[in-house]
Amino acid sequence: MDSRDDEPHPRTDPAAPDPIPEPPWRVDARARAEPRIPLTRDAIVEAALHVLDRDGLDGLSMRRVAEELGAGAASLYWHVRNKGELLQLLMERLADEVELPHPDPSRWQEQLKDLGRQMRAGAHRHRDGARITLGRVPSGPTIARFTEWLFELLTPVGIPDRVIAYLGDLAALYVGAYAFEESLGLASPTGEDLPPEQIVAMFRDYLLSLPVDRFPHIHRAIGDLFDGDPDQRFEFGIDVIVRGIGTYARPRILEPDRQSKKRSSSQTNQIGD
Repeated sequence: MDSRDDEPHPRTDPAAPDPIPEPPWRVDARARAEPRIPLTRDAIVEAALHVLDRDGLDGLSMRRVAEELGAGAASLYWHVRNKGELLQLLMERLADEVELPHPDPSRWQEQLKDLGRQMRAGAHRHRDGARITLGRVPSGPTIARFTEWLFELLTPVGIPDRVIAYLGDLAALYVGAYAFEESLGLASPTGEDLPPEQIVAMFRDYLLSLPVDRFPHIHRAIGDLFDGDPDQRFEFGIDVIVRGIGTYARPRILEPDRQSKKRSSSQTNQIGD
């Protein structure tokens, strides 16, 4: 008999059974929750946009944005200083939806009008989109992108720098105010909740009731006073702005090196003659 048979053999235990699962009410709530979106400034702004579309500007708060992300409100302040900065970032997020084409000075009027149309459409695409733009100026990459595009479009046309610089404010104010008023609807002079058609008819009937000999121009132009839908009236305003910008156009002054080359060419032609 082999002596090794006398040596003790290691004891083998049966495989340990799987642990008995806990009942669902004892599972950590964090384990049941949906995976959280990583907190970044961009993620916070997108969540704020969802809250804005759902609850409006009055319902937008840091707490609701945090709830949208499944996070605590305090964690947002690592990425955004306060609600004021969040609104600024949100306004710039809306502006980023505007697609700027390659600037074509030969089509500067149409490209400016299209910019205004895009801005108005964007203001209506999101709830309170126009309201959030009022009183705020784009900053950072947004203002750089729009400003450089305007100069590239209008400088070759001969529009002075100051006019181009002021144009950004003028266009933003016109479009923002126009879209904001559209979002409010037409208020009744009686304070009642009346349909727009009835309100317009009230104004029209009142003006037509005035004596013709005292208000001849009103009676003559009554159709024009109440004609045109919001789109037509918006286009009129954009056209007035673009025509006004055009009056500032002037022939571009040649750069010094180009002027000297032009003079040299002229002198050479005279010597040849």
